[in-house]
Amino acid sequence: MQDAASRQAADARLAVFAGRGGFWFAAVSVLLTMTFVLAVLTSALTTTGTPEQPALAIDFKVFWAAAQLALSGDGLAAFDQDQLNALHATKTDARMPWLYPPGYLLLIAPLGAFSFAHALILSTALSLICMALAFRPFVAGVTPLWMALTFAPAFLPALMIGQNSLFWMAGLLAALAALRAQRWVLAGICIGCLTLKPQLGLMIPFALLGAGAWRSIVAAAVTAALVAGLPTLVYGTGYWPLLAQAIAEQGAVMLQSIAGVELMVGPLSLLTMSGVEPRLALRLQWAITAACAVCVLLLWRSRNISFDAKVAGLLTAMLLSSVYMWYYEAALMAGIALFLMRAGLLKAAPLPLAVFVALWLGGGLLAMNVFLKLVDQSLLGAVVLTPLLGVCLILCLAHLASARRAPARPV
Repeated sequence: MQDAASRQAADARLAVFAGRGGFWFAAVSVLLTMTFVLAVLTSALTTTGTPEQPALAIDFKVFWAAAQLALSGDGLAAFDQDQLNALHATKTDARMPWLYPPGYLLLIAPLGAFSFAHALILSTALSLICMALAFRPFVAGVTPLWMALTFAPAFLPALMIGQNSLFWMAGLLAALAALRAQRWVLAGICIGCLTLKPQLGLMIPFALLGAGAWRSIVAAAVTAALVAGLPTLVYGTGYWPLLAQAIAEQGAVMLQSIAGVELMVGPLSLLTMSGVEPRLALRLQWAITAACAVCVLLLWRSRNISFDAKVAGLLTAMLLSSVYMWYYEAALMAGIALFLMRAGLLKAAPLPLAVFVALWLGGGLLAMNVFLKLVDQSLLGAVVLTPLLGVCLILCLAHLASARRAPARPV
């Protein structure tokens, strides 16, 4: 999907990060991100492991508790909030349900064999390794940039609370690398595996349709069916009604409370914080989602823009189109920064580099502000990050409009 000349031009644009400034950028990335992450891991090692506090009050407690139930042979018990609470024994008054398909429960079940602290350390290490491998095909051998992206502050929310966003993002980048290399079946297999966390992948089918990647579509459909079907044999068909009920209940709760949730990103959050009634805001969000689907279809149908511009548009549309967008999903913003730079839509000039840095920071601003409390969280999430995503999508669409006036070329 990308000719050699276009790829070489994209690689050359990353040379701005190859000098001394790039190494300082990488050093700041590693130091900033790992300082906060190590603080969480140290806390896990020193304060958990007793009946009174087996888990920290972070999202990973739900994964760990569900894994223990699955390992004990009672996977359906993951939908029982009381049993989850009894296992992690942390903030049992907070409603944090299990909302994942059976394939994901089967995947994480081995974590139940470890203590909470050791399971969290293992998950954190694996997520960083996956990100390092996933970025490598796209950084043109520029080591400082590779390090800066692997430890991007945008990943802080996921790393600090043990969320699975980085594993999903790594799978997406693997699929994109396969698409770029025209390895259609491998790309489809990677995309099918992403249905283990399906809510972020709504825009992917529109990209594949726009590109005419029919072999990838078939491979993704077959893989998704296997990923859903085979684990169902382990946990039983009763898993799916329980999952549907849990999702419906959580959706109703979030719709009523979203205006007061400060750690969400996206148009729905911005609308409700601006005073729009939640149900009207939800209808407007679905309209935005439909518009994002059209944008992705148009971008990926074009033969006049680069693969990198298409990817930047796809990642941006993913974040703008999602109804349920917590700050840890904004990890994708680091990827948007990379592909906008590769596409030449961000250049080595002060203002474009400022946009690059803002995307590189992403939801990490909210994660750090939880401790520092410098500004109102809602200002950082909905009011700053959401418009920034809008700017990124506009850049991609403006690039498409400009390229349409040029002769078609292979991409």
